[in-house]
Amino acid sequence: MGVTVAIVLLLSVFVQGFATFGNLRVIASNSAALLILSCGMGMVIISRGLDLSMVAIMVAGAATFATFSNAGYSEPAIVGLTLLVTAALGLANGWLIAYVEIPAMLATLASAMAIAGFFRFAVLRGEFLLLLPPDNPAVVFFSRDVVPGLTAPVAAMIITFVVTWLLLRFTTLGRITYAMGDNFQAARLIGLRVRPATLLIYMYAALTALVAGLVIAASSGTVDFRTVANGSLLYEVILVVVLGGIPLRGGRGGMRNILVGCALIAVMRNGMTLFDLSTQMQDLLKGVVLIIAVATDNYFNPRDTETDTVGDL
Repeated sequence: MGVTVAIVLLLSVFVQGFATFGNLRVIASNSAALLILSCGMGMVIISRGLDLSMVAIMVAGAATFATFSNAGYSEPAIVGLTLLVTAALGLANGWLIAYVEIPAMLATLASAMAIAGFFRFAVLRGEFLLLLPPDNPAVVFFSRDVVPGLTAPVAAMIITFVVTWLLLRFTTLGRITYAMGDNFQAARLIGLRVRPATLLIYMYAALTALVAGLVIAASSGTVDFRTVANGSLLYEVILVVVLGGIPLRGGRGGMRNILVGCALIAVMRNGMTLFDLSTQMQDLLKGVVLIIAVATDNYFNPRDTETDTVGDL
């Protein structure tokens, strides 16, 4: 938190136009999808998992929504079918990890490649972009204010944040999530239903990815599969979680950590843009920060025999 405040103060002093209401509103709107994705990723990492397919599912979910919309389906049917497809993708990830017992990193890396390849060639016919017309329901919804001063993307971000907080804090799934991250084998031995919980965790991560995908697609008017190959957004999501203070070995952390991490990345992203740094330089800096963050996490949260169990990263 102190680092974020320090960066905000420095940018306020040295960058003209940073500390303005308009720029702060831009930061909030531009970081909506990032925070939404980080909610799903945070829950996965707390359970001692990792989901490298979130961006692929995000793009696939948005492409599914756009495809059904362009085909002339009714809005309830579009939403229902898109939710069904997205939940199935998350369920497949959870099944591979919980029942086939493939390590989370490998399972989700493979599923990301399979999802992106299938949707690009089966839905987009080999193209990278799917255009959304102005009357697309997602574009219409996310382009307006829910109430004066509160845009739909920011409202979706707040709702996702609150729902994730409620799940982790007050539900049985949340308690099992922390227990899995703290000691997966012990959680399973005492009778906790860790396998069904894994399915639900990855399904929830997939649904958060869908919401983020619709926010991004609505703002740009396109579904861009190059986002998957680029990898920058996925790195930022992992940065949010790690820099916020959630250890990669799981079992600790919460929504405050995600909020702090997202604020730091959003401010860094905005500051680099105002400094007119090239995309390549921004990726370089974010990569360096990610390496430092992971190394720091490994130093303060070293692995030992107890934590090196099934389900670990």
